[in-house]
Amino acid sequence: MALAKSLLLDMFRGEPVDKINLAGVDRVVMAVAMDDARLQLRQYSVRFKKSGTRIPRVALMEMGPRIIFSVRRYRLPPSDLQQEAMKQPKLGKKKEKNVASDSLAGKVGRIYMPKQNMDTLGLSKYKGTKRQRRESAREAAEARKQPKVAQLVAEGASTE
Repeated sequence: MALAKSLLLDMFRGEPVDKINLAGVDRVVMAVAMDDARLQLRQYSVRFKKSGTRIPRVALMEMGPRIIFSVRRYRLPPSDLQQEAMKQPKLGKKKEKNVASDSLAGKVGRIYMPKQNMDTLGLSKYKGTKRQRRESAREAAEARKQPKVAQLVAEGASTE
């Protein structure tokens, strides 16, 4: 009978609640163990009658199927197989780091980007900048070729 009890509880168990709104209750399922081999299952509809208090008087009217189960043969599973079958899944979802939800875009995430040095960053260079660099390099090379004395003479001539 313990196995039948476990089976019925698994089938009919709802969410545990602290308080019940009586207006939301419309039926009751009742299971009774008659003896070692028989189990009775009844279903009742709930009717609320007037009473002198705030809480109405509850009347049960039988409805639906009337079932009498008889337990004839059963065999318990091996303990390791029963433990495997009774495992509950872990419902806790891992929190994704740096991800938030937005009302407009949906998922919004932040990524880490280190500070970038623009001098060493490999960017595509345009032909115009290459030409200017070549000309400035040529001028610098010509300036290095001239002897310093000639430069001083040229500077002295330009100042006079």
